Amino acid sequence: MSENRRLQTALTCAGYVLVAVVVCLALGRLAAHLTATQLLDQAQQQLARVQADQPLWQWQLRKPRDLIAGRAFGNARVASDDGSLRISSNDGAPFELGLPIAWSLDLRHWPILQLQLQSSAPGKLGLVWQGSQAPACVVLVAHALTPDTNSLRIDLRDLSWTGAEQAACAKPGIAQMLRLRVLLPRGASLRIASAALLTTEPMPHPQDAAINLPQDATPRDIERVSERAQGWPMPLFRLPAGISAEAMLALRDRLRAQWPAALIVPAGTTPQAEQASSAPPTTAWFGCIVYLLALLWLALRPVQSPLRPWIEIAGCLLGPGWLIMGLNWGLRPAPLGLLAFAGGLAYALAIERRHLPRLWRWPEAGSHWLWPLAMLPLAMGLVLVFGHTLHPLPAGHVIAYFAWAWLQQWLMLVVLQHRFEQIVHRPAWAIVPVAIVFALLHTPNGTLMQLCLLSELGWAWCFLRSRSVLPIALAHALCALLVEAALAGGPLLRSLEVSARFYL
Repeated sequence: MSENRRLQTALTCAGYVLVAVVVCLALGRLAAHLTATQLLDQAQQQLARVQADQPLWQWQLRKPRDLIAGRAFGNARVASDDGSLRISSNDGAPFELGLPIAWSLDLRHWPILQLQLQSSAPGKLGLVWQGSQAPACVVLVAHALTPDTNSLRIDLRDLSWTGAEQAACAKPGIAQMLRLRVLLPRGASLRIASAALLTTEPMPHPQDAAINLPQDATPRDIERVSERAQGWPMPLFRLPAGISAEAMLALRDRLRAQWPAALIVPAGTTPQAEQASSAPPTTAWFGCIVYLLALLWLALRPVQSPLRPWIEIAGCLLGPGWLIMGLNWGLRPAPLGLLAFAGGLAYALAIERRHLPRLWRWPEAGSHWLWPLAMLPLAMGLVLVFGHTLHPLPAGHVIAYFAWAWLQQWLMLVVLQHRFEQIVHRPAWAIVPVAIVFALLHTPNGTLMQLCLLSELGWAWCFLRSRSVLPIALAHALCALLVEAALAGGPLLRSLEVSARFYL
């Protein structure tokens, strides 16, 4: 290799490294900004509900999935019934209905349980609650059920709670579990529409119960805060400045374990009571339909101009980007988001329909299988330093993820990289925007975005050499499954969740 060639190669590698460092830093800042904005929005919405005397914890029970495990615990059938749930007893034995809890409940300051329900026959309603480090506490009869009763209001403080071996329980406090225990005759049913926890005490102004957490807050700092804010129902915590998205969420989780109703906001901010603002459903559906019709038109009549690669890239990414980068994928993806996501993928298939064999093209050389696997030792190194005990993954999940990795890499490398090569001055630099897009499709998970950027830079470079997706999809799946089994949930990587699911 000539001296000029070596110098050019060294400069190219240095350029890639510089771009990777700069983009990684930018992705971390982006994730932190999005997380700070999300925490402030959540606090403002929570404050608005409290000031409007609305419950902080409420459950709309319309479908079986609105219950823990999607069923009753016991011999009872659960079915949807005109905007509510109907639970029918099969044998007359007690059954329990678990209410889903995002993090924990403050039953000490929100002790009033309000239920909209009606039974078809006389029965009994009991309750079960449990904290994180204590046995469950039970009340076998909290209230009688009668056919003419359609709502109940129960003060949890007035009940006599018992634990294991009929030992007395303390008054309700911080709970990680809350269940309704129902006793009805065989064949009778309970129709329940909603449940909510209410408070009877006034909430202090957030500024009167505010605590600024110190930089690099330790568990001991949290303990000192606990002593100061022990009796506050809804303290305001300002997080330290300049911390990562993962650090913000770790502190949030630690604080919510003791103050489930706490207002947790970024440094230097104070929440104002503001309801969530979102576009009307009709507007969102109209936009989605316009997007899908535009994709159909572009698939049938491709634009013949230098802008064509840009238009095709935008068409493929707008739907998935709206779902993921727009934080529109929460606990369950909305049908509108899934439709837009599927529309983008369908458009990618349509514009590549004449080149689908590229999806399963076999590499020409054996070394083309090995280069993408270079990321696997790096993933193993991260596991050794930051990982935990290997968690086995279900076989069905493993197989499905191989297919999902194959589809992702086809979209990134065959569909997008080919078009970026038509745009950039040097085709070899097309791997940079491809890697950035791949990282952004994992927004707002900061660490995961950075790992995806670095991995895709390597895999896109391998694709330049082999033009085969198969070995890269294999390497992607192996690395991702290893990270999921042994790195996610550890000190480096909070989870593999993306979009609004990252904040759960």
